[in-house]
Amino acid sequence: MNKTELIKSIATGANVPQAVAGKVLTALQESIENALMHGEKVSVRGFGSFTISEHSARRFHHPATGEKLMAAAFRTVRFTPSTQIKSSLN
Repeated sequence: MNKTELIKSIATGANVPQAVAGKVLTALQESIENALMHGEKVSVRGFGSFTISEHSARRFHHPATGEKLMAAAFRTVRFTPSTQIKSSLN
């Protein structure tokens, strides 16, 4: 399912125009992004939680040249689905 299909599904399920559903989805995305940028955890009961995962810098070697390099530290978003979603898949 892509974003357009998700907007159509939200519009149908909530009985609202697609333009409104699109704005709601965009606002949700921006709110989650803003909270994560400020280091907050976002939890939606029955859906799941979004957290920031920190990865430290590490050393590695280039397999072709054998040169030792340094990979920079980075942050990434981690999503953990709720137990309700997990159980519905199995």
